[in-house]
Amino acid sequence: MATKRGSRGARGIPGPPGPSGVRGAIGATGARGATGTAGRRGSQGLTGAAGAAVAAGAASMAGVGKDQIRLLTSIDKHIDNIYRELDVQMTRTSKLQTQLDELRAKIRSVLGAAMS
Repeated sequence: MATKRGSRGARGIPGPPGPSGVRGAIGATGARGATGTAGRRGSQGLTGAAGAAVAAGAASMAGVGKDQIRLLTSIDKHIDNIYRELDVQMTRTSKLQTQLDELRAKIRSVLGAAMS
């Protein structure tokens, strides 16, 4: 005699994801496309006065004192140091991220082997 089944219960929480598959091979790089034609060349501009740029630069620095130049040089060095420190911190962060990714992969492989 066949027994009658009851109604289906509520769905449970989903299980952990399975292990990642093997990464496929990288395909070959495609051929380079055709090069287009060169664009039109613009007209030649007027010739400026000789040494105008140098004279303007010297004139703009005429009102700057030695103390101001020293201050600007110091600020420039501080900015360079900040960039160097930021570069070091970004490198450390990327190394930490790589290590965390490796740890996550190992944990998943252990969990995958334990679930099997």
